[in-house]
Amino acid sequence: MVIEKRLIFAQTPLNYPFLIYFCIVIIAALLGIDFSHSAKAIHKLWITLTFFAMLTFIEDIRMVKRLIYILLITTSIVSVYGVLQHIFPGLDIARPEGRKVVQWTAEGGVASTGFFDHHMTFGGFLLLVFSLSFSLSLSRVQQIVKNKQFFPLPAACCLLPTILIFAGLISSMTRNAWMGALFAIIFIAIFKIKRKIISISALLLIFLLIPIILNILNIESPFLNRFKSIFNISANIERLYIWKGTIDMIMEHPLGVGMDNYSKAINDYRGKYSHKFSDGSDAHAHNTILTQAAEHGIFGLAAFLWIWIVFFREGVKLHLSLLNTPNSEPHTSIILGGLGAVAGFHLAGMFENNFGDAEVATMMWFIVGLIFLMRKINVNPNLKNV
Repeated sequence: MVIEKRLIFAQTPLNYPFLIYFCIVIIAALLGIDFSHSAKAIHKLWITLTFFAMLTFIEDIRMVKRLIYILLITTSIVSVYGVLQHIFPGLDIARPEGRKVVQWTAEGGVASTGFFDHHMTFGGFLLLVFSLSFSLSLSRVQQIVKNKQFFPLPAACCLLPTILIFAGLISSMTRNAWMGALFAIIFIAIFKIKRKIISISALLLIFLLIPIILNILNIESPFLNRFKSIFNISANIERLYIWKGTIDMIMEHPLGVGMDNYSKAINDYRGKYSHKFSDGSDAHAHNTILTQAAEHGIFGLAAFLWIWIVFFREGVKLHLSLLNTPNSEPHTSIILGGLGAVAGFHLAGMFENNFGDAEVATMMWFIVGLIFLMRKINVNPNLKNV
């Protein structure tokens, strides 16, 4: 922009919600409990420029295809590494000796971290890429079935990243990411699969029956124990206390305590609980919505929700408008996979502040950018499907 002496921000329906949200974040920081600390933290929002960079520098579907191929290949490699971490506890070739970050879960088994610093970051990242890969794979399978073809080797290779990324996601032992992935699958199925009511009902029924069946069979394994703990209130009691304390904070500071000041304020609201909180539990509210309301106030939360209401409205509208357009399959699969990824991201965010996790949030903005690129890039009948 400096060299060309002009503003090159893409014009999108998200621009005004973004602007209002950023203004409220700054105001909440000014009125918060520690402005100097918030002022240093506001730079974290720079990662939203990923969205605008995507729209500014990518011009055609070929470049989008290259980006997606690179993303799926590299994420598959990282997923395999995560699976190996789970099989061989303590494996961490990416870091020098003495800085191992592979973690053991309370239910037993290794929570793989891949090349990240925490298993929740690893799981949240894989959730987003898995959703995109799942949508592309499902489209390829539907195309093969529709054309009554034998399952060709190229199609099998397209499914491989989805399988590997799913395996990595499981090895992360990240429950909120598992739930987000399931929600993304259901979201994508709503738009992709015919006889939607039957398919969605079957998926929901399976999800509800799994914990019942596991309890009846009394099967023991780290993965199953971790999954069953989702439904165990006593295993999640700390989060319930954290949420209650956060709500008390919001009631006392309706305009917010300022960005990144949550950990400075939350301990004042935990004294009435006899529960012994674990180390690091004061970092955030383990809930994106509550964290936004606590730090940026109710107006900041309203602006935050406005961004995502506009995003899903525009994304669904764009997907439906392209359904009957010839040769639009690459576009619709990317849009639907991206919508499912962001929907899963927000479902996972009900149990973790993934919006504040820079690596995960950067990938989320990358995928948001992919969706809005489909508004910019015209459908070209000469291009093959992704």
